[in-house]
Order: sequence, then structure tokens, then C-alpha cells
Amino acid sequence: MSVEEFRGITVDSDDGERWLLIADTHVGLEVELGKKGVRIPSQSTRIAQLVLDFAERTGATSLAILGDVKHEIASIVESAREIREFLNRVSGRFNKVVLVKGNHDGNLDLILSSDVKPNVYLIDSRGFIMRSKDGKNLLLLHGNSKPRIEDFMNADVIIMGHTHPAILIQDVTGYVMRAPVIVKIRVDKSVFGKNMYNTEIGTTGTMNIVVLPTFNPLTVGMDVFEIFPKDLVEVETILHYARTWEILGNIEVYLTDMTYLGTMDVLARIREDMGEGSYDIDWL
Repeated sequence: MSVEEFRGITVDSDDGERWLLIADTHVGLEVELGKKGVRIPSQSTRIAQLVLDFAERTGATSLAILGDVKHEIASIVESAREIREFLNRVSGRFNKVVLVKGNHDGNLDLILSSDVKPNVYLIDSRGFIMRSKDGKNLLLLHGNSKPRIEDFMNADVIIMGHTHPAILIQDVTGYVMRAPVIVKIRVDKSVFGKNMYNTEIGTTGTMNIVVLPTFNPLTVGMDVFEIFPKDLVEVETILHYARTWEILGNIEVYLTDMTYLGTMDVLARIREDMGEGSYDIDWL
């Protein structure tokens, strides 16, 4: 596996752990596809191996999955074996495995109650604070639920998943593909907090939101122009409160190898000039 294929980031915490942060593994997706007539072999081993390979490359000692560990929204009857196999495979490599509940993770606690290693911890969807080695408070959550107000007030950076960001790219031959991306958004913390909690919370300055792509190799994601330039009031995501459609110049887009593509206002102009709804990767 090449580094370019990895859809996540690493963070060093102040307690000496190197954390591998990923989101939206959607283990068991192939079960749902099978119901629709698309027969795909089990992917749980493949997803686990992608995690383990990158942990080996980076020296990661702990793992956090920021929501949608599993794909079946409520039932776990048909995918329970896949999820259990995945968790036991990855947990043997790490000191700690923290799972933040996402909107697909109903009844995930039932799986953790049996035959899963004790170093696997389940956190509710409001997330948790991790202090980085450089002294920043990182708020890790899925993105479908508001964080605790005290966590938000103390956070310097939010890292989340949930929206599955991707971008359309056109090469010099005219071939168009969709690639997963990592997005960094700079927001006014006081405005963000007031919108989210409907009250003045006394915070000032700016904060960054980092949105991770979906980790499942069967999926790529949604075009960023279907996410961030729109009011997401009908979608369960905290990005609605950040009013991202008003701040396209503060939204940076990166490929998963951390190649910087540009801010979304610039990308919008390129898209308009090309008239194809995609980007010439050589020109960028």
C-alpha cells in the first residue's frame, strides 16, 4: 500500500501516543450491497489491513475511528461478524482503539460487549478532547451531533468525518475521476458557537475544522461542491452552524497525500472556466 492511498492523518498526543485518525469505515457495506444484487467479498480484512499497514509506516500506537464504524444503521445481525473481525484484527496492533459513535453506529455497544478485546473503547457521538503534543486541544467527533459546550469552548481544532468529501479531477487525456479529499475550514469560533448553541458562549478568534474522507475503499465520497457551498440545514452535520457557504475562501482542499489543491473559491473559478465540473490536475 502506498501512502497516497491512505485516507487519514496521524496526531501525536501529549501522553506520548501517536494516534491514527480515520473516519467512516462503514464495515459491512458489502452486506447491504449484496441485498441489492451486488456481490462483493467481505472487506473487513482488507479495511483492517489498510489500517495496520499505515500504522506500521507511521509508528502509530493508538487508533481513533471518528464515527460510522459499521454500515448497518440499526441492525447488526448480518454484519456483526464482519465488525467483530475487523475490531479484533486492528485492536491487537494498538494500545488503545477509540470508537466515536456515528449515525450508523446504533447497537455497536452490543458487539463490544462480547468477544472484543478490552482495549476498545466506545465514545458517544459528541466526541472527546485529545491534547496534542504541541499543546492544542483537538475535539474528535463524527459530526452529526453537537459537541458538549464545554468541549467546544476548550477546543482549538475540530476533527470530524461524516460528510465523505471528494473532488472531481480531470487529467490531460480528459479522463474524469472522483478522489477523496481532506478539507480544512477556518471559521470564526464565536459565530460558530452562537449558531450551534443559540447563545453567546464567550469565545473569540478563529478555529480550524478538519474533515476526513470516508475510509472504506468501496466508497469515494461526495463532491465538495455538493457539501460546503450549500446550507446543510437538511443534513445532520455541525457544518451547518459554521455557515461554510459564506466562507469558501477559508476552505482548503487537499488530496489524501496532502497535495494542496487550493481554496474553494479558487477551485470554483477553475471549475467555471473549464466548464466541465472538474479540474485539470496538471493545471492545479
